[in-house]
Amino acid sequence: MRFRAVPEESRFWAEVESSAHPVEVEASGIYGFIEAHFNGDGELDPSGPHKAQFAFWTDDLSSGNDLRDVEMMRRIDARSHPSIEWSVKSVSMLSKGRCRGRGEVTVRGRTRPFEAEFKMSVAPGKLVVEGQHAFDMRDFGIVPPKFFWLWIEPEVKVGVRIVANQVSIEQS
Repeated sequence: MRFRAVPEESRFWAEVESSAHPVEVEASGIYGFIEAHFNGDGELDPSGPHKAQFAFWTDDLSSGNDLRDVEMMRRIDARSHPSIEWSVKSVSMLSKGRCRGRGEVTVRGRTRPFEAEFKMSVAPGKLVVEGQHAFDMRDFGIVPPKFFWLWIEPEVKVGVRIVANQVSIEQS
């Protein structure tokens, strides 16, 4: 089955720790697809091939602070790399509604592998996937800001909530 992300219902978020307070960033407008195979009970079939591909525009990232957002866009080089993309190449079942995915994420033109657990719920014609993972921003060539007493930790906790509707092969 093929599912297409509903951009206005799907969301990306990230959080970093700083010397002052946690900084949260979010974006909606996630685009992409999921190809998944299910068994007769409506559960993910572990033997079937599964894959997904997603992206969002870096311009959609917002922390609610214009000055911080300008600096974030500069550091992620949003002009040269206008999107953040990730793909899931394989999925394994952990328990009912819980899976582990392996794939790659591309930020600032650098692609890195990842492995993360996620939750998945299936309803007729709809799929919701939610997961979190931590990355080191330096792996993507992003230098954490430091300015006198203000600093940002290099670890970024990210999360996604993808809402996707089933589509026919002709709509793909």
